[in-house]
Amino acid sequence: MIKIVTDSTADIPREYVNKYDITVLPLNINIDGKTYQDGINISPAEVCDYMQKGKIPKTSQVPPIEFYNTFEKLTRNGDEVIAIIMSSQLSSTYNAALLSSKQLPDRKIAVLDSMGVSLGQGLQVIEAARMALAGKVFKDIIKRVKALSKKMNYAIIINTLEYVFKGGRISKVQYIAANLLHLNLVCSSDGTGKIIVADKFRGKEKSILRWTAKHIARLKITNKTVGLNAINNNEKLLQEVKALIQKYNPKEIIESQIGSTVACYAGPNAIGIYAEE
Repeated sequence: MIKIVTDSTADIPREYVNKYDITVLPLNINIDGKTYQDGINISPAEVCDYMQKGKIPKTSQVPPIEFYNTFEKLTRNGDEVIAIIMSSQLSSTYNAALLSSKQLPDRKIAVLDSMGVSLGQGLQVIEAARMALAGKVFKDIIKRVKALSKKMNYAIIINTLEYVFKGGRISKVQYIAANLLHLNLVCSSDGTGKIIVADKFRGKEKSILRWTAKHIARLKITNKTVGLNAINNNEKLLQEVKALIQKYNPKEIIESQIGSTVACYAGPNAIGIYAEE
């Protein structure tokens, strides 16, 4: 059998994790000297609450020993492993997984760079798990994931820059200027695994919906799988975004919550839309 492994930044809904027997290893989140495990003993809401109190979370990779132990356990009876990990440009988690796999040279383990994060990574994991369940062979799953990683479109709309600033991702001048102009940032992948600011626009809910409508029209999502997630978001706005997506008759919409690790930088009210181009 082929086993699928990923890390917690994939933000995969729990029902999909259970249905496809996906192994998810948590990143660590450090706040005030205490270490939490993403998706296990801290929630995105708690992360945002800490940040609103002026506490700055720090994230750290999945330890190599966790990957080693997981790979050894899953392959000891002859099963194969495909691990799809968050972008190597964003974390050393990918390198930790790769190093661990090389310590088991007699086992069949592939470690793939998703070149992304959150549900953009998660859609790749779900696709791989579905292919494994359907009996597809090792090399075909790897080929598909590599192709998908290069074609995944990310749009994470951040409508407050406070947490990006507190996390050290922008300068104080950029933060003040963006606040004065009421700017939203649209974060995306540049195709190499780096997350960049792909667009900016002013305004709140109506502006978000206008931008989203144009973005979805450009994506041509008819009969495609679309990912949609958010952090503590206004439910009405989220449903309006979902309705915009449904107008184009996607194959399916996979919804999840943006997880605790991504929340450390995106802050509350972020919305993410993901689809294969």
